[in-house]
Amino acid sequence: MSEMLAFEKIDELHQNLSSRGENEGIFILDRYGTILFANSKAEEIYEIVDDVKKLLTNRRISIKRGTKEIVIYPIFENGELKFFFGVLRNMEEIIKIKKFLDITYERVKNFREDIAHYFFNPILIAKGYLDLLADKDLDMEDKEKIEKAHTAIERIEAVVKNIVINGKIGE
Repeated sequence: MSEMLAFEKIDELHQNLSSRGENEGIFILDRYGTILFANSKAEEIYEIVDDVKKLLTNRRISIKRGTKEIVIYPIFENGELKFFFGVLRNMEEIIKIKKFLDITYERVKNFREDIAHYFFNPILIAKGYLDLLADKDLDMEDKEKIEKAHTAIERIEAVVKNIVINGKIGE
């Protein structure tokens, strides 16, 4: 009797389930793997239901099939398996976005490496020359000027490090 009530509840949800997102299909299997419901985006489940039946367990399962991902959740009531709820997603858009993000990440990484190379080399050279000058016998005024230039270069170096490490402009 309780199984009949569960199926009636599923039937009541039919309208809501069939209006899911445009890249997602939804389906429901009974506890034996027989299809009770599949919206139009999940019709592919009919083609592979026999393979899916073999994989059904008391745990969530995920199946990859080309650009599609099928996730099946077991539904329990009072510790007893009642049915399975499944979502079939077309991952094509997500795969495209991931590729775009990977390319963008590489570009940012290369940009940061270029910043490090093109800025740190001249900064280190300038600091080296200032250190050589500071070692000479200079009057106090010239030593102060060298120290101020050294401090300014260290601030620039801190900004460049922050850009390279954190991607932010700041000291």
